[in-house]
Amino acid sequence: MSTERSKTEDKEKQIVVSVRFPSHLLDRIQALAAVLSTTANAVIREGMEAHVTAVAASPDFKKASEQYIAEAQARVAAVLQDGSKSDLHV
Repeated sequence: MSTERSKTEDKEKQIVVSVRFPSHLLDRIQALAAVLSTTANAVIREGMEAHVTAVAASPDFKKASEQYIAEAQARVAAVLQDGSKSDLHV
């Protein structure tokens, strides 16, 4: 696959979002980009990828995600139980 085609396909998968940065942080991002001969967008994407990967691998995230899933399952079970009770009264 050619590099040009690969870049086009990557752009098709990207979604534009608006993010606010304090000016001092944006200055640092732009400085990194200049030194690395890349764009601020690339620095932000790479930084977010690294951050999300690190957080998702942490024990705290694993515990929080297990708790989130358990609470969601409990809510669904409660809704299903309430639904079956109302069906009995019809």
